[in-house]
Amino acid sequence: MTKKTENKPETKTTKKPEAKPEVINSLKVEVNFPNIVDLKQALAFDADNNLLIKIQFTARVDQFEIFRLVNLLKQPHGSLFATIGSPQSAMDFKFTKDGKIEILKAQIAAEKAKTPTLDTPPEPGPKAAKITEVRFNHIPEEKLPFGVLIEYVADGTGELKTVAGRGKSATEAVIAGVRNCGVVAADVKEPFEVRAALEDLNHLEPSAECFKLLRVLDVGSFDLGEAREGETEKGE
Repeated sequence: MTKKTENKPETKTTKKPEAKPEVINSLKVEVNFPNIVDLKQALAFDADNNLLIKIQFTARVDQFEIFRLVNLLKQPHGSLFATIGSPQSAMDFKFTKDGKIEILKAQIAAEKAKTPTLDTPPEPGPKAAKITEVRFNHIPEEKLPFGVLIEYVADGTGELKTVAGRGKSATEAVIAGVRNCGVVAADVKEPFEVRAALEDLNHLEPSAECFKLLRVLDVGSFDLGEAREGETEKGE
């Protein structure tokens, strides 16, 4: 004969502890594309007559940023957001709360007066200790169509500074920008001198952004691949 097991009442010693719920603090993830080209948009309406937009662009990106983006898309996540901007624009619109539209235009005359030339370079700011970000732009209608924006950490103070440089070619723009960082003297114009100074800076404080400037001096193009036709070091 088998003995029946008795259902004993739960006591403090027999009662199983309740599992405490785990609190998950979500992570904020941002994958940045600092320099995009071939920006395109397409507008359409959905079944509920909501206006939709589809945006496409091309960007040079390393494998690690691609891995982070794929990881974000393949896992559960909240709503996504995107910001597209430019440091240079001729006009913008500002929409007020009462429904009015304000047109904002760039101060072209004031900017032309401040535009650096290769003959009279501006006074450089504090000398760069490390270059943290580099952005390129090309505005064909400008007298100096090629431009570079350089963000760097000032030597001695650690302050973040931003300077710009423009030229008739990508090489001239980089030389002007590097001069404004204080990496080379204001009268230096030869690419090999600027490249040597950038190599010394990159040796002390390695930076992927500094390598971009070195590549422009090597290929004479913002493409960082083969130099494009008509874009030489002398801008001919």
